[in-house]
Amino acid sequence: MPRIKATYRFSVTVPSTRVAVANGDLISRRSTGDRATYVWDAKEPMASYLATVTIGKFRLTDAKIGKYRTIVAVDPKLAGKAANLAERHAPVLDYFASLFGPYPFSSTGAIVDHAPKVDYALETQTRPIYAEVPGEGLLAHELAHQWFGDSVTPSRWQDIWLNEGFATYAEWLWQDKIGERGLQTSFDMAYATPAKDAFWRTPPADPGGPAALFHDPVYYRGAMTLHALRGKVGDMAFFQILSRWTAEHKYGNADTRAFIALSERVSGHDLSGLFTDWLFKPGKPAFWS
Repeated sequence: MPRIKATYRFSVTVPSTRVAVANGDLISRRSTGDRATYVWDAKEPMASYLATVTIGKFRLTDAKIGKYRTIVAVDPKLAGKAANLAERHAPVLDYFASLFGPYPFSSTGAIVDHAPKVDYALETQTRPIYAEVPGEGLLAHELAHQWFGDSVTPSRWQDIWLNEGFATYAEWLWQDKIGERGLQTSFDMAYATPAKDAFWRTPPADPGGPAALFHDPVYYRGAMTLHALRGKVGDMAFFQILSRWTAEHKYGNADTRAFIALSERVSGHDLSGLFTDWLFKPGKPAFWS
């Protein structure tokens, strides 16, 4: 259950030809004969679905880059493509910290496996898992989850848009920041989906059963909800909402109703119409609700 959080310590013994990677900080690595024991400490509370133990023939690097202890494990097949992956984290984290508040964990990093048939990544806490070396958008998406989903975790799966919509919007923000694609262009591309398309049938805060939890509307309509909110309340109030959200619920759980209440409190606006149209009703909303 996403509501249940705990701190973790992992002690994993593997053949010396393998590396064991988990969440948090690498505390020790001890070798005995042909075995090696890795001990990892996840000091901050974590929902169980965000925990990982990954074992493989990884190249493991552990370095302080900027403000961040950055631990990266890469499949040797991808070592060349991932040569600067560790260094790519700090600029993204610095930018998000300026918008959302301080990075919430004691380390960051990645696990990059060579899994060509896997077409998704996982926001495992402090150390997202990728099936290939991530591009800028995917890296930003998974790092944004460290605030939205990992530190602040939904109380129930129905509110998963609080993870995926927020991470998608953060991805759009980063792509705009680096000149890859403008923020408004990202919104317009998603909003251009025809009104009769099935995309608009699923409200992001009421996606129905488990089969729809990770469908496009949760991600993209969720992100569009945030852009509509920003347009309604203005930049200053919008980013105050996001930074207060991450501060007030740090290492805890929250739900959609709490986000709506915070948005109305900070902005001083009645936002019931906007959130009803964007989050709870099927159908394509008007941009200004």
